[in-house]
Amino acid sequence: MSVGQRQPEPLRRIITTHDSTSGRAIFSDTVGEQVSFTGFPVPPGKPTTSDYALAYNTSTFPVQGLSPVTSTTPESKANLDVKHYQSSLFDPSPLNPPNGTSCTIVEVPWGSGVPMHRTTTLDYGVIIDGTTELVLDSGEKKILKKGDVFVQRGTAHAWRNMTEKKDNSGVLRVFFVFQPIEQVRLEGGKVVDQDLNLSLHEA
Repeated sequence: MSVGQRQPEPLRRIITTHDSTSGRAIFSDTVGEQVSFTGFPVPPGKPTTSDYALAYNTSTFPVQGLSPVTSTTPESKANLDVKHYQSSLFDPSPLNPPNGTSCTIVEVPWGSGVPMHRTTTLDYGVIIDGTTELVLDSGEKKILKKGDVFVQRGTAHAWRNMTEKKDNSGVLRVFFVFQPIEQVRLEGGKVVDQDLNLSLHEA
């Protein structure tokens, strides 16, 4: 939970699966619908200023093991993605596994932000609630509002919550899908690597 702020309400996440005989879509009850929020670890070891909920993640691409249990698919080979996600909830990370993806919801309380950091991921994002300023380490900035979509390609960035207090109690809520990428290389072969402590370097 972000220090000195409210505890976000758990979000509701629904998972579907297949009926093993008819093939029709049905709802899965393997994992409970409620997903709790926890402090977003940027920078690591410091008081958190925002929260996240791990709505889902996968460990393979393409995703493998979605078949239900049948006479040809034993329990050990069935629903592998759900089993992986279920085990991830014991020690959740907002970022994706090395060869998979992660679906994460981030909430930033009114008056807060997410410090400068860089992840080795390609991020799809949608502003669900509120308004934010996306700040790059070059100094460039853009205001994003509810419904706006962004794509971050392994770049350093910070978030400033610009939401008015009267709007959703000032909470900024962002939907992310994190995906693995190859290393980004610059002139001279310099590698742009993950760094969750960029804000500390700049201080």
